[in-house]
Amino acid sequence: MSETHGLLTGPAAGFVEFTPAGQRAFNQAYATLVQVAERFGFTPLETAAVERVATLSSKGVLDKEVYGLRRLKAEDGDDSKDLGLHFDLTVPMARYVSANQQHLVFPFRRWQSQPVWRGERAQVGRYRQFYQFDLDHIGRDTLPVAADAEVLAAACAGLRALGVGPFVLRVNDRRLLTGLLDWAGFATEEAKLAAMKVIDDLEKVAPEMAEARLIAITPEAKVGGLLDLLRAEDGLAALAQVDLPEVGQAGLASVQQVLGLAKTLAGLAKEDRSIRLDLSIVRGLDYYTGTVVETKLLNAPELGSVCSGGRYENLTASLGGSQLPGVGMSFGLSRLMVHLLGLPEYANLAATPALVGVTCQNEAALPAYAALAQSLRASGLNVEQCLGGALGTQIKNLAKRGVVWAVMANADELAAGTVQLKHLPSGAQTLVPVAELAKHIVNATH
Repeated sequence: MSETHGLLTGPAAGFVEFTPAGQRAFNQAYATLVQVAERFGFTPLETAAVERVATLSSKGVLDKEVYGLRRLKAEDGDDSKDLGLHFDLTVPMARYVSANQQHLVFPFRRWQSQPVWRGERAQVGRYRQFYQFDLDHIGRDTLPVAADAEVLAAACAGLRALGVGPFVLRVNDRRLLTGLLDWAGFATEEAKLAAMKVIDDLEKVAPEMAEARLIAITPEAKVGGLLDLLRAEDGLAALAQVDLPEVGQAGLASVQQVLGLAKTLAGLAKEDRSIRLDLSIVRGLDYYTGTVVETKLLNAPELGSVCSGGRYENLTASLGGSQLPGVGMSFGLSRLMVHLLGLPEYANLAATPALVGVTCQNEAALPAYAALAQSLRASGLNVEQCLGGALGTQIKNLAKRGVVWAVMANADELAAGTVQLKHLPSGAQTLVPVAELAKHIVNATH
């Protein structure tokens, strides 16, 4: 949409609005993920859209990504300037769990889906307001790596239930990556952090540029060998040739355990590569401490990661709470819709949930038509009631919205207890007794 006649008729850049059919597709995808999450025992949670800026900026977020919140007529000294819209659901969840731990039973599994806001450059699949759908597993003091495998399996089940087509969950461990950087000669924490930023951009820059950036960080590092490892198709086989330091060995052992158990929990064969090791995965936010994951749709790689996450040991502690380690995965639901709306099962949804439309041929008889519509609703059918106008226009509009059946009756038919039932896609029309109408529609539909 665009601005016309001086009026702001469309949303600001990066703020998405769906058509009615698109919103129904979104709702269908949302409901699918809720069903999967609850099948795995995750419980629902919703937190406030607004957080303290100090909370939002406590771990790994650039200030420019956070939308501040302040009343337009706020006076000097108004503390609303210390508030901001949440940029993800993990930090608010960690704040909530830390504050309410005495009311929760651990381990605590939660699913949460709300809009989030980030001040990023708007582009296809990347918005300033978008929905995430998160799954997190939180422990008290400790959390077994089996929890990492569980959220991976749940994410895998969610993607399959959505029908996204072939995908791959690319899994790494921050400790393994740290060990690789040690082996390659990036000795200081500053050098490792700089190298991780380069590695995080490997798919976005030319190979020679990535190599030059790494050499610039530590000229004597084994940059060529490191890049070969990061690009290896079989990371585990490639690592057999590397003498990893202790931290890297710990990360390797953990990620191997996570991968094996995740495949079992997801019902995948051992050789299935839809969940696999990828040594180049970093994840940008610095609260991740172990397992890290990004997901690529093989039929839509241009969307980037559509489901990502990892393990965080210290997030609640960084907010001033006790040690509550967790692991989570986040579906980029709004980003996924770019792909899903191109698939028949989503693209072909009608603009209305109504299966039946009851027309009104005589506005004086509207109560009788309304009673007929209500009786069909009582039978479990979704029904749209037309309120008047030309019959042809009513039928035309019902068909445009995707209604399948139109119920028509003149005064004589109403008196006789019969109606005309028209199948709008085919145009076929049948005289049906009112007493059998609901049953006839159900049988004919299925």
